[in-house]
Amino acid sequence: MPPIDTIHWENIRDRSPNSLAELYDGFAGAMFSLALEVLGDRWEAEEVIQDVFAYVWKKPEAFSPAKGKFSSWLLVITRNRSIDRVRSRKRKVVRGEPIEVLSNRQDLGSKDGAEEASKSDERSFLQSAFKQLPDEQREVIELSYFKGLNHLEISEQLKLSLGTVKSRIRLGMEKLKRALSNLHS
Repeated sequence: MPPIDTIHWENIRDRSPNSLAELYDGFAGAMFSLALEVLGDRWEAEEVIQDVFAYVWKKPEAFSPAKGKFSSWLLVITRNRSIDRVRSRKRKVVRGEPIEVLSNRQDLGSKDGAEEASKSDERSFLQSAFKQLPDEQREVIELSYFKGLNHLEISEQLKLSLGTVKSRIRLGMEKLKRALSNLHS
């Protein structure tokens, strides 16, 4: 019997019912985490994953089982497409400035300076509060919110029970909420 990821590819190639959904369920988490790590932007990571799945559906023959594992091939495509997006961002120039400079620049014309300063202070305070969380709470929150892993994936990666993962996330988020509410009081 062929490996499970090869079966996913064969199902896509043969246009089996639910094959794309099964492929998504099996690999989207790892692909999303990789794209998010490279791009640092959730929306763009989702776009990359969509592009990769569309490519695999349109051109399943681009993969050859003789050359390696299907899952590895998917991750390589995801990584390459993510890197291409980063490079594309750097090439886009608007009035002589890279697009990332423009997206990070404050638009002082649309917001008042006091509001912008307040938001900047809030971000700094929140970052400081995040750094003060116990390591085990900070780690699970980073994996969940910044790496895009679900609770089960975190549980498996850290070799913790699902209940422990959920508790650590809940406790960490409560501490961050309290810290933020203290800022506003």
